Amino acid sequence: MRKFTATLIVATLSAYLLVGLGAMTAATELRPVAAGHYGVAGSVWLLVGVVAFRSWAGDHTRRVRFGSTVAFAAFPVQAALGAATALEIAALGGRAHLLGGLFVFGSLLVTLVWHLDGEVGPDGSGRAMGLEIEQNPPEDALSEGPTEPDAAATNDGPRSDAPPESGRASIRDRVGAYITLTKPRLMWLLCLLAVAGMALATITGATLEGVTVVATLAGGVLAIGAAGTFNHVYERERDRRMDRTADRPLVSDRVDPTRALAFGATLFVASMAVLWALVNPLSAALTAVAAVYYAVVYTVVLKPSTTWNTVLGGGAGALPAVIGWTAVTGSVGLPAVLLSAVVFCWTPAHFYNLAIACRADYDAAGYPMLPVERGVALARRRILYWLGATLLVAGGLGVVAGFGPLYAVASAVAGLGFVWTVAEQYRRDTDRAAYRSFHASNAYLGTLLVAVLLETVVV
Repeated sequence: MRKFTATLIVATLSAYLLVGLGAMTAATELRPVAAGHYGVAGSVWLLVGVVAFRSWAGDHTRRVRFGSTVAFAAFPVQAALGAATALEIAALGGRAHLLGGLFVFGSLLVTLVWHLDGEVGPDGSGRAMGLEIEQNPPEDALSEGPTEPDAAATNDGPRSDAPPESGRASIRDRVGAYITLTKPRLMWLLCLLAVAGMALATITGATLEGVTVVATLAGGVLAIGAAGTFNHVYERERDRRMDRTADRPLVSDRVDPTRALAFGATLFVASMAVLWALVNPLSAALTAVAAVYYAVVYTVVLKPSTTWNTVLGGGAGALPAVIGWTAVTGSVGLPAVLLSAVVFCWTPAHFYNLAIACRADYDAAGYPMLPVERGVALARRRILYWLGATLLVAGGLGVVAGFGPLYAVASAVAGLGFVWTVAEQYRRDTDRAAYRSFHASNAYLGTLLVAVLLETVVV
């Protein structure tokens, strides 16, 4: 990766980390850490200064020079606001300092997008010195990536294309086919999100009970299975046109559609029974909304009709955070809404990578995905913007929940890895690069949720 790009990425995420550490240490009154915050701020300003200097010394666009200069000039202003806050000058206060830090981060993020856009042509093909473009990636590039275009981690489950050799094999294959209908690979991240929501609820003074935790996860798994099954049934004709979904159970006739519908309905009813009886009616109702949102609103209405399908459909995957909170408290709280908002903003940044890698399949199936309809360059730009929004909302969650440095560092470091892989897509225009960003996005959210668990349950 070119040195300027790497320096700009590190400066951007360092500015974000600085904002997060400052806000969270102030909220938790960790004064020794807050004191170190000012020393780190000086180092970050020098790093931003290096970016601004290199933007003028090198062959960069006016927009990149403007953005980096604005960030460099704004940095001491917001530092002065921070000093005023430390001296308790009420006329200024800490909010202006926080907004100043967010402005610096936003300026650097926009500058990064402008810079990366300058290294590719309008069609997404690389044109700047140092780019490594592989229009025809090696065969093993596809083997690294997912085969299911709708899943958070996309191999749905066990496959079995070969005819059974015995009665025992036939039973195993049938069970495997029905398991595949439930999209089991979706479950781990959604369950982790629900667990994080439950753990987050402990900041209210509530305690976690084993029955509630197990019943919430069991009901959630059943609801995910029901929604995934209905998705398989509705999309079976389009799945026939896509290489990555051509071996799904309904496409390969291993499961009859009527039986699949009955199976999905059974799972849904069981989910509602478990949640209503063992958790509470509010959690059951929200779970029903999430399942219907995915199976009907996203699958039937949004996905085949608009390039905003991924953005608007993110509500279904975001609800488990609120469901986990309500399972413990019986009501909805702001921290749970913010955690849900993190996932909502993360969803397009996550799925656009998959849409880039699988755009030929989506095009063949007639889905109006953003990279298909409006190009890869715009999709990559949106990835970075949505990731920026994710980071900002994640920071807000940390402040509201009273988290400490562990959470801030985890978000910044995992975010750095995510941004880095997206920048690599501009250098290596391959499916392999897009898949790496896809997996890095999973790693980011997983790391953030684990940090929530550590801050609430362990620390």
